[in-house]
Amino acid sequence: RGKPQGHLRIGVGGSTARDVLIPLLPGFVSRYPEIRLDLGVSVPSVDLISDNVDCVIRGGPLDSSSLIGRRLGEAALITCATPTYLKQYGRPAYPEELKNGHRLVSYVSSQTGRAVPFRFERDGEKIEIKVEHRMGVNESNAHLAACVAGLGIVQTFAYAADASLRDGSLVEILKPWRPAPYPFHVVYPQTRHLTHRLRVFIDWLLEDFPARLAAIR
Repeated sequence: RGKPQGHLRIGVGGSTARDVLIPLLPGFVSRYPEIRLDLGVSVPSVDLISDNVDCVIRGGPLDSSSLIGRRLGEAALITCATPTYLKQYGRPAYPEELKNGHRLVSYVSSQTGRAVPFRFERDGEKIEIKVEHRMGVNESNAHLAACVAGLGIVQTFAYAADASLRDGSLVEILKPWRPAPYPFHVVYPQTRHLTHRLRVFIDWLLEDFPARLAAIR
């Protein structure tokens, strides 16, 4: 069929682009030098696909029958804060303690405008913490930055917080209560023709993306 070429438009969330996709892309670019890439880095949603986007990498369960989804693996979700924050407000041992004087920095859905609850799970017990947050942020990199700045506790992906955990600027808390891993998919509309360039990109994602997504537990 010849070498794939042309233009691919890909939607992807901020921290997923920074910490997972972009570090892998040199391998794809080397393998397929005639494919030109545009990354739409934002909160990925179904709406992006209708806006002349070839595919979207997104987290969470698939919720639309109009989309074809290929599973890319799972990412660990962790809860963390700065050492300074924990010294001032104390280190919670149980999820319910977050309701008592702690400052939460919530991830706010750009689609619904509502804060995503903090979720916890241990030995089959599931807990959701829904309290008024100290701050809400609707972009993943800024959400993590608010935590690093000491503004409060966040729940985020392990791959996003990894560098801050390694250098000690963040500390994981409530580790025994980590929620279930979060699934990721690459999705595209059923009605869109699967071009040669999109097919090789999806095949490459399935090959390389899962290991990096799950590398940090």
